[in-house]
Amino acid sequence: MTTAAEHVYLLDCEGLSQWVRGDRRMGSRIKEADRLGLRVMTTSMTLIEAYDMKTYRPAWHWAPSRLHVEPVTEEVAREAISLLKEAGLHGHKYAIDAALAAVALRQQEPVTVFTSDEDDMRKLCGDRAVVRKL
Repeated sequence: MTTAAEHVYLLDCEGLSQWVRGDRRMGSRIKEADRLGLRVMTTSMTLIEAYDMKTYRPAWHWAPSRLHVEPVTEEVAREAISLLKEAGLHGHKYAIDAALAAVALRQQEPVTVFTSDEDDMRKLCGDRAVVRKL
């Protein structure tokens, strides 16, 4: 359930994939966000990570069109590198998670990150974001 303090939902690869596949639970979260006027976001890198040739193409194009897709710029990359360093993680394995965390931490409003990588995202975000396991 959403509290008044949660103003942004941020989807990782699994969250985006679940929504595109029509997962009921993720669909109800997106509907709830829409009803409450919450912004739902992901990153441009997450779009690449989530792409699956087997996905029904209209669903693939429709779902991201309903999101705010944040570009991973050089500035975001630098912030992600700092988060990796603080967490003691290597970019080869955690680059996309780090970029997602950097975008999460740039939000002025509190943010909830929906992720399948709960432990990694907690290491990257610390207590500066709400992390919900999918």
